[in-house]
Amino acid sequence: MTLKLKTAFWVALSSLAGLSVTVGGVAAQSGCETVDGPRCYEKLPTGIEMSYLEVGPKEGPAVILIHGLTDNVRSWSTTMASLHEINPELHIFAVDLRGHGRSSMPDAVTCAPAPENCFRPADFAHDIVAFMQSKGIEKAELAGHSLGSFIVQEVALTHPGMVAHAILDASAVSGVGNVALADYVLKEPIEGSWRAALEAKGKSYPVDFYELTPADADAKVGEWLAANWVVDSAADPAFLVPYIPETASVKLGTWIGATKALLSQDNTERLKEMSVPTMVMWGLQDSIFVASDQEAIKGSLAVAAKKFGQPIYFKEYGSIPLPESGFQESDIGHNIQWSAYETIAKDINAFITTDKPTNDLVHSDAAPNVQNLIVVPDKAFVEMIGE
Repeated sequence: MTLKLKTAFWVALSSLAGLSVTVGGVAAQSGCETVDGPRCYEKLPTGIEMSYLEVGPKEGPAVILIHGLTDNVRSWSTTMASLHEINPELHIFAVDLRGHGRSSMPDAVTCAPAPENCFRPADFAHDIVAFMQSKGIEKAELAGHSLGSFIVQEVALTHPGMVAHAILDASAVSGVGNVALADYVLKEPIEGSWRAALEAKGKSYPVDFYELTPADADAKVGEWLAANWVVDSAADPAFLVPYIPETASVKLGTWIGATKALLSQDNTERLKEMSVPTMVMWGLQDSIFVASDQEAIKGSLAVAAKKFGQPIYFKEYGSIPLPESGFQESDIGHNIQWSAYETIAKDINAFITTDKPTNDLVHSDAAPNVQNLIVVPDKAFVEMIGE
């Protein structure tokens, strides 16, 4: 049985209600292990009730997986299962960020007039720190995707003693001026067709939009999401199907607030003070944080590596660069963990146990078999930053 089949079998088996699964001789915690089962909840002093998944022994090293903009714990679910199979001693969490998945929204009275003031990386980071403190976790391995990577940066920069390793999946130093976020999310559809449709119904932007959803603005929003947002040519189409209704239900306050806040975040100078071991993972066909963003993050982290002497690695996924269209077409892109979750899990485990990722290259097969991923040992581009 291949690793992918074994992982799928484990996910299906462990999702049966009330079942406690034993992998590698270590009993997993029952109750909220898989994305299609129940969730656990933690009421935080920040005012957020955080939804999360949890697997592995409570005494094991803690790993917290943090998703991206408008995502939820599903984003890391297959990686979580693979990582648990690889290293069943780890105590792994995947969390729904504020305003995402099944976690609560921040207070509307305070936040609706200017949602960007309640969805900054710092606000999300406060929730992660509060979650760790509520769960009695003194130090954790933090892995974040896209927006989640900025949250990992924030926690590592403000609370370095709480972060064992910082793992940045599809990251950048700055969201300022990002074309994908500015033109293809905020300008249209948020402040374009969605805003126009709701203002035509007498709603005032952004206050009246806060608790509404994209479906309130566009009855056919699922079609737009499937064509423009919940898209990954290298991922299993079946994995993406549940994302459509889940993303359509994310409140507009979250869409507006998190997008605007990320467009205002610039960590170019701050990342030069990164004092914890860090790994950056980037898909060659990432159309959101592109090659120039990777040179910038490597530049800031190189200063940190020389200053603090911590291991900092950059690893590429895929073998075909972003095409002239500017969109992912034929290889691994922005959502690395949606497609290459087995290799991502191996790299996370390798980094937190040995301070460096594997050298395995994972890339898509030739079109039209883009979803068939090929792993080539010892062929990945892996760079030790600051060396």
